[in-house]
Amino acid sequence: MKKTGLIAIVAVLLTGCVAERDFVVEYDYSYRGKFKRYDTFDFLNLGDTVNFNGLSDGMIKREIERRMISQGYKKSSKPSIYIAYKVFSNDMSFKGYDQLELESWDELYAERAENERNLEYIREAKYDTKEYQLKKGTLLIDFIDRKSHGVIWQGYASGLFDDQTYFSKDVKYAVRSILNQYRLVAASYQ
Repeated sequence: MKKTGLIAIVAVLLTGCVAERDFVVEYDYSYRGKFKRYDTFDFLNLGDTVNFNGLSDGMIKREIERRMISQGYKKSSKPSIYIAYKVFSNDMSFKGYDQLELESWDELYAERAENERNLEYIREAKYDTKEYQLKKGTLLIDFIDRKSHGVIWQGYASGLFDDQTYFSKDVKYAVRSILNQYRLVAASYQ
């Protein structure tokens, strides 16, 4: 009887932990990204883009920086990638895309896609639209190619933040959940 009760309590606690983290984490990328060439990054200076329930702009920036460095990217004043991020204070509809995993694209098609004309001949280089209903507190992280000024990758997490107080572990979890989707290492790290 005691053993059954203990198992039931553990099951309820685990279910609560899983339910607490009910959110959407997705990413999209541009087929025009030159992912094999990127090795440096810096942040776009957009001011405080995280004015949401006491979330700290600096906490998000530090966590992104740690992650990029761990993947071999170096911070530079003339980066190959600019990073921008924002926390949205309202629910929103968001258009995403159903694509091959980025690593598969990078391995199988990126070199062929270097020539813009080849993109139209690569069947997998299609953007199949998906609609997402993202919740208030969505964190969006964009990687922008410095030369083309185009967004080459964006990751987003919805349902991570609501009207609660935030702790640094929550910010780390949010950023890591998004950047776990960007598994490419810096060109110089390969």
